[in-house]
Amino acid sequence: MSKSTPPSNSTLIKEKDRLLATFERMIPLVDSISDSVRFAVLMGVALTLWIFVFLFALKGYELITAMIIAVITLIPALILSRFWWALEELKNLPDILSEALDDAKDEVQATVKNLKANKTQKMGLFGSMKSLFNLRSILSEADDLLGSYISISALVNPFWLILGVLSLLGVLILILIGGILALFTLF
Repeated sequence: MSKSTPPSNSTLIKEKDRLLATFERMIPLVDSISDSVRFAVLMGVALTLWIFVFLFALKGYELITAMIIAVITLIPALILSRFWWALEELKNLPDILSEALDDAKDEVQATVKNLKANKTQKMGLFGSMKSLFNLRSILSEADDLLGSYISISALVNPFWLILGVLSLLGVLILILIGGILALFTLF
């Protein structure tokens, strides 16, 4: 059996720089898409308010009826807001990735250093407790990372992507309906 050698520092630095450069090139595209989605969300909310005012104040519909229709027309904007949130969090991915790679590099270096020095821990009561504490802290960090970036899953889930496209079409339909209602109020 041959022992695998850990990657050298220069290899890790090159890979980290290459990965970060790739993400840095993607940031302007993600930012542009995020701005477009935010505009669609704002248009959806504004048109929902306009439809509510049109129905309640101008046409005399009951408050409950106007509110139900407004909530239904607000659903596409709410779905698009989830995509906007995920895109905004995606813009922070290079920083998160850089921190994770630095932590991994430090851990690999410490492990290699301990192996070269022949420092193997004995698994006594205190060693086991220390290992459990380390495991708990690692799981806590993973929970923090996943908890704050779980909405990015909306960008890769096919169901959410289809729902996002349908929501975008819904906002476009709201624009048409809002324009037609505006014409009715003018004439």
